[in-house]
Amino acid sequence: MEINVQAQDPDSVPPIHLPPNLRIAFIHPDLGLGGAERLVVDAAVALQKRGHEVEVFTSYHEDGAKGRSFDETRNGTLTVHVLGNSIFPRSILGRFTIICAMLRQLHLVFSFLLAAFLYHASSWPLLSLFALPVETPFRSSSDWSPRRQLEPFDVIVIDQLSTGIPLLRWFGGNRVVFYCHFPDQLLSPSSSAALSSPHDPRAGTPFSIAAEVRKTYRAPIDALEQATTGEADKILVNSEFTAQVFERTFPALRRQPRVVYPSVDLQQYGNEVAKVEEQDRWLVSDKPMLLSINRFEGKKDLSLAVDAFAKVRAAGSHPGLRLICAGGYDPRLGDNVRTLSNLQQLVGKLGLSQHAYSASALPDVPSPVPARSRPTISPSPPPADASPPDVLFLLNISAAQKSLLLSPSQSGAVALLYTPMFEHFGIVPLEGMASGLPVLATTTGGPTETVVDRGLPSSADEAADGAWTETTGLLRPRDPVAWSEALSALLALSPAQRAQLGRAGKERVRSFFSQERLGEDFERACVDAAKKGWPIVSEVGFKKMCMFFGIMTVCFVASVVAVVV
Repeated sequence: MEINVQAQDPDSVPPIHLPPNLRIAFIHPDLGLGGAERLVVDAAVALQKRGHEVEVFTSYHEDGAKGRSFDETRNGTLTVHVLGNSIFPRSILGRFTIICAMLRQLHLVFSFLLAAFLYHASSWPLLSLFALPVETPFRSSSDWSPRRQLEPFDVIVIDQLSTGIPLLRWFGGNRVVFYCHFPDQLLSPSSSAALSSPHDPRAGTPFSIAAEVRKTYRAPIDALEQATTGEADKILVNSEFTAQVFERTFPALRRQPRVVYPSVDLQQYGNEVAKVEEQDRWLVSDKPMLLSINRFEGKKDLSLAVDAFAKVRAAGSHPGLRLICAGGYDPRLGDNVRTLSNLQQLVGKLGLSQHAYSASALPDVPSPVPARSRPTISPSPPPADASPPDVLFLLNISAAQKSLLLSPSQSGAVALLYTPMFEHFGIVPLEGMASGLPVLATTTGGPTETVVDRGLPSSADEAADGAWTETTGLLRPRDPVAWSEALSALLALSPAQRAQLGRAGKERVRSFFSQERLGEDFERACVDAAKKGWPIVSEVGFKKMCMFFGIMTVCFVASVVAVVV
């Protein structure tokens, strides 16, 4: 008897014919403000512009004009639904965050599947009275009811957490694209706390007692992450660096993820702020300034920027040069408090003047750090009639202030400093290049894929032949001396050379990191997943699930019979 082996090959099954415009759902844990959230919003908007019907589902979203969420999720650009937010908290006494996040996602997925079930069963006599009509309008992201129906989606994009992927595929019959910003087991606070200094995640975790203890209690969660990630139809990552980390972290999957870079909107950067608000006028200056935009966390290594800046100032050739470190700060987080306090102590030891100011009111909450180790934060910006401080720590900047800082002609910015090591991708260097600023970053992680370092002209002849015109910034090892030398080289550029770096940066963002490119890449991944012809019910995972529930049912029935008899 001849066995048709080819018929058992998933790749041999003809693809499904798809409509030109797909229905695409995005499922994201908490849709607040952050790099992952920005990518989800950008991808959803980009797909929508390409003609696809897109809806976003999340466990948390702040609506209203002052909500801590992106404008596109509040002004009607995207349809956002909040569901699965009524049972599980975000944490239990500040701990078990990952467990709570997984449970919240499962709640969201079950709510999603229930709404899909109501759509398919809405013709049943009793359910037709229970379910809301499909055309019932949504008034806001929180306008969700367990009686709502959901029309089927061609593909679902899920990111950050992979726990719900098998449920969406096996119970909902959905094709799933999973976007892995970075393996969760390498992102947890306990993971970073176990290490005293940044390390290359591709080389494994250095041995320590804390790391071994963490590895033991995280083992079931990490195994679940690997198993559920492998169930996705397509896996995407944000950089080649993350792809290498992914393959090392999940060796059993034997899958090579596809790189889809995040994007920035060029129209939002590189332009002068037409109307500077009165409370922000103090940021306008004609004195040269070095800019760092990062959260005040230890792993962001802001001390490198301070050390390099101090060495440039000590050389005496740039007496008016300033450094502004801007970024998010939360007084409830001990890492934020200690990082800012350590930076202030470092600036004091280096003999530089400083000022710390929060652009938004800080919550009056108990500090997790003793009073002697807390930073000094002023309730007001530096006085306009005095000399500006050498180092300014600007906390919790607004979108308007960020735009102003990234406008070289208004803020005096001459370079963007990006200090983190082994960053997964890093959106800030793209924002700097899109604004026409040269970027200085470490020779590690994602920035090595975004920043182009072809060197700077060292002579008039070299400047004339244009060999360096592709340069968008400089990449240097984590060494304050090397960074100070790089900064001196950037400061020595002529206005024409600086403008050339700015043009090269904008062109690189336009070619590789535009929203149009992001939309194309996501569309390709969604189409590839949705057109797969091999049925989900024929997969090994689905058959194992059916066998498991079958055995459990037999055991339950046998137990009931034994009790009754």
